Formats: sequence, C-alpha cells, structure tokens
Amino acid sequence: MRNCLICHGDVSSLFGWAAFLGLQKHNPVCEECESAFQKIAGELCRICGREWAMVALDNRHGDLCSDCFRWENDLSATGLLQWNRSVYHYNDHMKEVLARYKFRGDATFVKSFKKAFRETFEAVRNKENPILVPIPLSADRKYDRGFNQSLLLAELLPGKPEELLSRFNSEKQSKKARKERMERENTFYVPDPEPVKGKSILLIDDIYTTGTTVRMAAKVLKDAGAKDISSYTLVRS
Repeated sequence: MRNCLICHGDVSSLFGWAAFLGLQKHNPVCEECESAFQKIAGELCRICGREWAMVALDNRHGDLCSDCFRWENDLSATGLLQWNRSVYHYNDHMKEVLARYKFRGDATFVKSFKKAFRETFEAVRNKENPILVPIPLSADRKYDRGFNQSLLLAELLPGKPEELLSRFNSEKQSKKARKERMERENTFYVPDPEPVKGKSILLIDDIYTTGTTVRMAAKVLKDAGAKDISSYTLVRS
C-alpha cells in the first residue's frame, strides 16, 4: 500500500503489466487531495497570469489586470517582467499544503506537485529554453528552513537550475501586509553578472502574490545585463 503525501491515506492504483514491470509511475497523492487543488485555466491577464474570469470588469485595462496596469505605469518597473504563469489557485487546500511544505520543513511535499508543474511548464515555456533561476532565500532563512522551496520546484523541471541570484537577510514576507511588500527594499543581488549577460531568464518561485518579489529579482538581473525575464510559480494568489 502506498500512502498519500498529504493526507497519508491509501493511494490505490490498478494492477497491470505496467505496474508489474515497474513502468507505471505511481501518483504520490490520492485522488481526493489532488482534486482539491484548483488549476488556473482559460483566459489570463497577459502579464501576471491571473485567471481573467476572476478579474472584475472595472479592474480590467485592455489585456491587463489593474495590478499589472499599475506596474507597467511605474517607470521603475515597466517592462521588467515579460510574463508570469502559475499552475494553481491559492485556495484553502493549497494554503494548508504550501504552509506544510514551506514552514513546517516537509520538503517531500514537492513530489506532489511534479506532474502538474512539469505539464504546465511544457505548455508555457519559450522555445528559447531560458535559464531556470530559483528565487533564493537569505542564508538565515535557508538555515532555519533547511531547504529552498523554489530550488526544489526548479529541480522538477527539465534542465539544470542555476543559482545566479543571492539575497540579503530580511523580514519574512508572509508577515507583511500587501502595501509593505510592495514598498520594501530590494534584497536581491547578482554575485557574478557574466552568466546573466544577454540571457533569457525564467524565475522559479512557489507563489506570486503582488508581483513584487519577482520584479525585484528581475530588476537586479536586468541591471546585470539579462536580455529578458519571466517567471513561473506553483501558485497565483
């Protein structure tokens, strides 16, 4: 019997020759837990990937939601991020699972996202095969947590992620209000600009909330000579 990574219930699978020969890949999550995740689908905001059906009419500006419209009208941020795409909505089930993954030190949870994270990636990535760059943790945060959740997500994807960004120590973003997140000081830096120059970068992170984190990372990458920067996250809140 195999147990679900999330609820620890039985993950049943039909027995057949594929399973007998070891060719059938076992799902690490039961059907009930997997179905509780809500995938993003349909028409999206051109930049942030928010599901368009969830954007109120008065918050639509052409093909941009009001958040992206404000970003693009900010001279310090316009054009920094080409696009973001995410796999899941931040519903209650995902909120609980993500908290267990990030804040309770359960790195094995990353396996439950592998199938959907890879499938969506294949559908949205550029043909240029950009460099995968996980959003880093500060040294203190990584020591406390024991792993970088964004790096583990990046390692689910084809290709080898490159840790081209570093981060100074800062207060946890989960404890900050939306306005504080958007106004915080940039804590990212590029230790060596050479591998970045002229390259297309795809930032990998666990969640896109206000878009501040990926844009701050994009800013230092752009200043270091990157050609363009997009982002791919597990969740869009």
